[in-house]
This record gives sequence, structure tokens and C-alpha cells, in this order.
Amino acid sequence: MNPPLLEVTLQLHFDEIAYAQDKLEYFYQMAGASKTVVQPGRLEIHSDTGVSYPRLRPEWGKLLASFLDVFEIRQINQLSLCYLNEIPLQALSSFQDYLNISFAMPEPLEERFEFFRSEFTYKYDFGEIKVWIQPDWDEQIEAYCLQLSLESLHIGDIQAKDVAAKIQELHLGNKDVFRQILSQDFIRQLPQ
Repeated sequence: MNPPLLEVTLQLHFDEIAYAQDKLEYFYQMAGASKTVVQPGRLEIHSDTGVSYPRLRPEWGKLLASFLDVFEIRQINQLSLCYLNEIPLQALSSFQDYLNISFAMPEPLEERFEFFRSEFTYKYDFGEIKVWIQPDWDEQIEAYCLQLSLESLHIGDIQAKDVAAKIQELHLGNKDVFRQILSQDFIRQLPQ
């Protein structure tokens, strides 16, 4: 079974600055094939390689250090790390085989019920993790799937030198919630 991770997105928010064109060109040249978006007060780095932050850390660490240094950013106001997962389903009604979360409902409704979008928030010491679970149709595999989005969020000032450690903390929070939400039977099937 393939890992369900499709996309990873990292966002840094900071006080708006004016980007000198030559510095911006230098940064984009250094970023190379990395998918980055630079906007006033925000940097977004995106990966669709199907690997989580620990395997992205060598590349993203250099990219972040360069960005913070080139644009002389000393403090981040908000940091988020989002993982989008997609789990193929045998049938839409089988979604509960994959989740540790259950939905209590009257029996007549349960017989007709397939799935709906759910959103909830986990509170952590670093901030919170927003969770979205929803069904979807995957055209590539021509089957239903369960989309699970985990966004760990730290709101508050972070010194630039502490960003890498905070991203690791957000990753560990996402990993913890992933293991809490998905069934152990499903997790055991995943490549480790």
C-alpha cells in the first residue's frame, strides 16, 4: 500500500516588507525546482512528492535559512504545516473501517448514510491542529477516497532562529493526530 500523503504545505507569516527585486530573483534562483510563493508578509513552500517534513527538511531548511537571511526577517508571527492525505476506499460507506472516530446516529439514518465532511480542532501546547475529513472521488484511481487534511498552526511570535525546531514540533503534532484518527489496522498496512 502506498503512503496516503499527497501534499505538504508550509506557511510563514511575518510583518510585511518590501522585497528588493534583485534579492527576490536571487531567492527564486536558489529555490530552483522548489514550489515557493513569496507575497508581502508571507512565504509558502509546497511539495507534492508524498513525503513528510523530516525528508523535506534538508532542502526546506536551506531554503528557509536563505529566505530569512536574504530578507533579514528576524521574527515570524504565524507558522503552519499542512498535510493532505488521501485514502482509497472500497466503498464510500466503508470509511469507518479506517477511522477511530465514530458517528452516533439513529439506525434508519445509519443504513442510508455514507459520509459527510467533518471538521474539528485539537489543542496542543504549541497551538492547534485543524482536521478536515471528507469523501471525494479520485479520477486517477476511479474510486472513492477519504481526504484527511491536518494543519498544525502556531500563532504568536517565533524568533527566526527557532523556526526549524517549531516546524519539527508542528510535524510531530500532525503525526500524533494522524495516528489518533486513523485505525491501527490501517496504519499497520502503511510502509514504515
